[in-house]
Amino acid sequence: MRRILLLLLCGGFCDEHLASKAVAWNSPGHEIIALIAYQHLDDATRIKAVELLRAHPRFHDHFKSFMPREISRGDARDQDRWLFAHAATWPDLVRTSKGAINREDVSAFSRPWWHFINEPVFLNDDERRQLEHEIKVNRRREPPQSDDDEFMNIVQAIKNSARIVGDTNAPKEKRSVHLCWILHLVGDSHQPLHSTALFTAHRFRRGDHGGNYLDFQHSWDLHGFWDEQISTDESYETHQVLAADLDRNRKLADDGKKAATKLEADDWINESMELSRRYAYTKDVLQKVAAREGHSHLGPLDLPPNYKIEAEAIAERRAVEAGHRLAAAIHQLLQ
Repeated sequence: MRRILLLLLCGGFCDEHLASKAVAWNSPGHEIIALIAYQHLDDATRIKAVELLRAHPRFHDHFKSFMPREISRGDARDQDRWLFAHAATWPDLVRTSKGAINREDVSAFSRPWWHFINEPVFLNDDERRQLEHEIKVNRRREPPQSDDDEFMNIVQAIKNSARIVGDTNAPKEKRSVHLCWILHLVGDSHQPLHSTALFTAHRFRRGDHGGNYLDFQHSWDLHGFWDEQISTDESYETHQVLAADLDRNRKLADDGKKAATKLEADDWINESMELSRRYAYTKDVLQKVAAREGHSHLGPLDLPPNYKIEAEAIAERRAVEAGHRLAAAIHQLLQ
């Protein structure tokens, strides 16, 4: 009940707290997507991308210091591949001051709102009619004039970062930072629960923040469950194997090639919205939430095995689609 009251009554502080919880695919997922993209870049674009990443204002502390010893002592090509994959995780690394990430880094670089957009999902048509005009979330699709507006949503942020990366007159350090955001946010835009939030008349009048407040099981919330569907293995060596395996899958490769013909962030989010409404906020999920509206405790969702099977299949397909699109987008921006 305390959590519900806090969510209903608190103001800007809670909004910031909610934004900080929307993580995305976990680090293995982001690395795998970036590795798939790297495989589809031509050599000239790889060189340009890595050269730009090496201009990052915190390259030594946030990149070189994180490089595994076996990579740093190895082949330069392996180092370039690792840097590219690591860059896709950087926007999540700077969310919290820890180790080489200090408070100044968090203040300068962390932008929690850039990772998602909360297009609404409702329990039923009656609640849609009741709530749709009350929802006050940023659903705009064109970026604002300021290129560092902290309240941009993911669609605005992708377009903004693409504009900066593609501007050869912009400072290299700035372009490098925004290349990291492109590497990260293209992945995020393919996670279904980074496109939507459930709004209800009682429990979630401010939204459930993409499933962050729907308890699942094994200490997961629904959002966290989807974040981990590409992989939970922390080994970079395993990420390389998984990326290669996914990319060799003929059906997924065909999906990826087809996806690369659509390079607008609006399309990626619209696809994720459809997947979220069909496979994340399923009828089972909505019925369980509806049955507990007005009660103090929602309790964990107990979902059927096919929910998990479908989620894994969707995550793998979205990872390959994101990888192909990321490669195509970077090629366009750096040519």
